[in-house]
Amino acid sequence: MSNQIPIMVANDSDRCNCPTCGMAVRLVRRTTGEADHYEALIVGEDVAKVLRPQDPEIAKRLRELRAGKKTVAIVGMSPTSCSLAPFDDMGCEIWGLNETHAFPQWFKRADRWFQIHDNEIWHRLIAKRNVRGHMDWLRKNPWDIPIYMQYYSEEVPKSIGYPLHEVVELVFKNFWRGDKKVKYFTSTFAYMMGIAILEGREPDKPDVKPFERIEIYGFEMADDIEYVKQKACAEFWIGYAMALGIEIYTPPNCQILYSELYGGNEQGSGW
Repeated sequence: MSNQIPIMVANDSDRCNCPTCGMAVRLVRRTTGEADHYEALIVGEDVAKVLRPQDPEIAKRLRELRAGKKTVAIVGMSPTSCSLAPFDDMGCEIWGLNETHAFPQWFKRADRWFQIHDNEIWHRLIAKRNVRGHMDWLRKNPWDIPIYMQYYSEEVPKSIGYPLHEVVELVFKNFWRGDKKVKYFTSTFAYMMGIAILEGREPDKPDVKPFERIEIYGFEMADDIEYVKQKACAEFWIGYAMALGIEIYTPPNCQILYSELYGGNEQGSGW
């Protein structure tokens, strides 16, 4: 005799956000209608039914905070905050990555794109999250925007070879491992931060203004082994940007640069 509990098919009302972390989830119910457990939803149609844009009042306050500052929003795929990016603020650049273009329900526009994986990855017929046609999108480039890749590719007419040497020379010039300079990039997020930091700091481009504010949406790096390994590098790049005086914004409850205060709360009473 099976001990498996009969499960009902979920409906739209069972798609919601986890009250603790904000992740898009689906309630799984028993045939009696009682909630049994929940499952995380991947980015796609199911998630689009749960995601909401930024609260108008919060969006208004953030628009005021970025007013007059050259700002970029770096947007990933984590359902906790990906749809909160300021897509409607045309004064703020939006940078996307990988296959996020396949989800226009919430990813409405972009000014630059990043596909840093090797050729084999972006040539795949079916990419992550069951996305089809990624290579064709890169080639057609319907938004007509720059696409940063490892190298320029004739298959992607608006591709730009990533300026790795220039970023490394700027960021790691004072750090050596033995007699070699370090190259510390463990995710596409790191490469995106590298461009945000490099721009406006190249001697041969004195008229380019550097970014003064970086907003981060759709990145948690806390719910998967691969992403956890990338988190330290992401926090390094954020710290470097802050040292340059660049403002950093993350949504509430973002797991990047998040922890209890070591040594006790009495140290943090003044903030």
